[in-house]
Amino acid sequence: MINPKVSILVPICNVERYLRECLDSLVNQSLRDIEIICINDGSTDNSLPIIREYERRDERIVVIDKPNSGYGDSMNKGIDLARGEYIGIVESDDFASLNMFETLYKEATKNDLDVVRSNYYAHRTGEDSSCDYLVENLAACGSYDKVFHPIDNPRVFMCQPAIWTSIYKKSMIDKDEVRFLPTPGASFQDTAFYFKAFYAADRVKLLKDGYLHYRIDNANSSVKNQNKLFCVCDEYAEVWDYAKRDLDKFQTLKHWIPRQQYEGYLWNLNRLAPELQQRFYPRYVEEFSKIRQAGLIDSDRFESRTLARLNKMLDEPETYFLEQYGPSEPRRSVLVCCNALSIADAKSSVRALLDVLSNDDEVFVVSPDSDSLVFELKNEFEGMGRLRSDADVLQHRLLGHCDADACRAENISIVALAARDANFDDLAATADGEDVYSTDGKNYALRDVELRVEDSSTLVTAALRAISKLDLNQIKRLPDNWASLLCSSCSLEDGAFGIAIDDAKEMASCLFDMSEPYEKVRLLYGQLLSVWSSVRKGYSALDWDQACRLREQYYSMASVDALFTPHACSDDSPFLSVVVPVYNVSKYLEECLDSVIQQSFKDFEVLLINDGSTDGSLDLLEEVASRDSRVRVWSQFNCGAGSARNRGIELASGKHLIFIDPDDIFATDHVFSDLIDAMDKSGALICGGSLSLIKPSGKIKSEFSFDESFYHVSYEREVPLEQIWTDYGWIRFMYDSSLFVDGKVRFPQLNWYEDPVFFLRAVEKAGCCKVVPVDVYHYRVGYKETEWTVARVRDMLWGMGHNLAVADRLKMRELYVTIVNRFNRDYSDAILKQIKDPGVYEQLVTIQASINHRLLKECSAYDEPYYYLLPLYGDRKKRAVAVERLARRIAESKAYVSAQRLIYKLTGRA
Repeated sequence: MINPKVSILVPICNVERYLRECLDSLVNQSLRDIEIICINDGSTDNSLPIIREYERRDERIVVIDKPNSGYGDSMNKGIDLARGEYIGIVESDDFASLNMFETLYKEATKNDLDVVRSNYYAHRTGEDSSCDYLVENLAACGSYDKVFHPIDNPRVFMCQPAIWTSIYKKSMIDKDEVRFLPTPGASFQDTAFYFKAFYAADRVKLLKDGYLHYRIDNANSSVKNQNKLFCVCDEYAEVWDYAKRDLDKFQTLKHWIPRQQYEGYLWNLNRLAPELQQRFYPRYVEEFSKIRQAGLIDSDRFESRTLARLNKMLDEPETYFLEQYGPSEPRRSVLVCCNALSIADAKSSVRALLDVLSNDDEVFVVSPDSDSLVFELKNEFEGMGRLRSDADVLQHRLLGHCDADACRAENISIVALAARDANFDDLAATADGEDVYSTDGKNYALRDVELRVEDSSTLVTAALRAISKLDLNQIKRLPDNWASLLCSSCSLEDGAFGIAIDDAKEMASCLFDMSEPYEKVRLLYGQLLSVWSSVRKGYSALDWDQACRLREQYYSMASVDALFTPHACSDDSPFLSVVVPVYNVSKYLEECLDSVIQQSFKDFEVLLINDGSTDGSLDLLEEVASRDSRVRVWSQFNCGAGSARNRGIELASGKHLIFIDPDDIFATDHVFSDLIDAMDKSGALICGGSLSLIKPSGKIKSEFSFDESFYHVSYEREVPLEQIWTDYGWIRFMYDSSLFVDGKVRFPQLNWYEDPVFFLRAVEKAGCCKVVPVDVYHYRVGYKETEWTVARVRDMLWGMGHNLAVADRLKMRELYVTIVNRFNRDYSDAILKQIKDPGVYEQLVTIQASINHRLLKECSAYDEPYYYLLPLYGDRKKRAVAVERLARRIAESKAYVSAQRLIYKLTGRA
């Protein structure tokens, strides 16, 4: 390609996370006659290998690889190399609509334009681009869809530069020396380039539509690099110099440039860290004093309020700085949490609180809308200088992870607001140091929270430490949701979410390590459950790749210590340990525990693991424990029944273990003795009997069809591995404790199918299982409906895939056939419901590719050459492409061959 229509410059420096999305949007542009110039500015991550990969696959990609020299130098090298009729720019963490350059180029050539510019879309990582909102950066120009000369409408120079929304005629760029300042390590280098391009242009056009998707994540964190402190000054010095090239143009623009410069300097000042604000502000005042003395401040170019502020800044610089940016050495840092308030209520509440807080405080507004709140308050009212956005102090929102160094004062207070009718006088008095805490039952304040101590990096943990020093009655007066008021939803990026998991573990450890009375810790535990619940919901919402990367870290919450309920316990070593995981089943819990306590065999302990219940189950557990010294209660944060049972296994001291779920009952009062006798006589490591179902009517179902006959045991026998034909019904067995010594036989932390995985691990360890014709277990069914969420289906497929692989490896052919059939019978609808999820689809295709067709034909009536999972077979045309993609990712093995067979089936080629 000798002379492409458009050369697209892509500056790249350590953006591997977003780079593929950016490049995909360019190589798939509807305008094919383009070149894509990727300028790698010394990246140290995987950016360069990604660029090289795309270069190999698309001849339109040109790569410049060089040592790091800064944005401006990189862009100039790209301009010099560009061969296109027009030049476009796409930042490597943004992406373009697929028709962007075709649309802009058609407009440019149709009207012989020097520059054509559009609006843009604001994009947040993790959100669908169809939800991006249009930013009408050009609306104030009033010149949509008209060809005009920029000097005839100088308002175009007042717009945000957004140089990546335009294409520029290359001949104009070269003729008029429109280049970037090459200052190493500098920033704001789009400022002078934008001015030069429109200054040089004779014919421009503005489009109302947007085509570039601009990533706005973390765009408002403060600049702390002092090397970039005065970069904006260099840019405007360049603007003034370039403007004087043409005296006629200069006469038109000389009163517009100060307006633009004022906004640029103000924007720079507002985003600087406080310590750098104090260094930049004198330069700001000095330069504008000279501009005013030169008579270049035109009142017609400034709104009256803005002009008044500018004049006050120049006439009373110290007073103005204090009003707008607060004290240079604040006495106290106050974090005002407005997460539960609407923007309107938050504005009203923050303003009311600010009226009664000390003028020596710096005040951080903690809210998902913090930037908007602070911006609006500062623009609408005077005296808001003490306000700061939470962008500097808050690194993650789920538990309020803080950078305490952003707080300039040694003393830190928290004010949490849930209603706009708070007693702001009391809250301010506490925040400013008069009281330890104050609350009206909905809002509260805490003085001197410890954010700078080890293991106290979040608002939640810092508040927990402060609240734990209060007496029990004081804590009861706080709102039950005191912890949730400090938190809010957040982005689901890997790094950020990993921080949230560690923060939750820190919170739990802080709670359970306290040497406070049980009643106090128990109360705080109940108040913190909702915080961890938010983290669990966040994990369930992660995309498949993120969930896989963070899985082990997420599961590690289950290893944090639990809260033991103190009471008089037996010191004797029991023969049997009974493990009961409990989560929100108060309706059936008493009946369950009665069936345990009333067993004729008495030498047992009951390990009740409360898995974060919120319905009063813990009250009942404590009551039972107070009546029976064999009962012990532990409370953990909700990690699922599997993790609760695993904790029970770790705590158990009996020779044998048996499990019961809290909504079920043992069938008779001699279940323990029946199974213990059978194990003692046979030496079996696993022994079980019959299971019946309790229907919602209360009727017991003990007769089953042939497909479910494994629930009923009619005669005593030992069942070798190859004759085990189901992994269901694990809970009707008693297990020897030796199975658990090496830690390999445990429940996986799944939302579904964790029990079959545990059972197969146990019987593989034991080598077989024993069954005897005794009634063991009544399993309650039909009283709750299973919601087949994405997370649950993902987990189910993981568990089924695991057991399928084990059954294949151990030659458990009957079990293998049973599991395979479940995909098309029991779980087909559930899988189909979530088939579009990448995690569901990828796992299902992987399982399909691993199926042992020979084994199926040997052990079932299935007589086709290959067995196909029906959820994949449906909607064949749409899924064939996705399967084909996945097949390429699978190694050249049996899995690849099987995936190809599926492709042929879906596309009708076999």
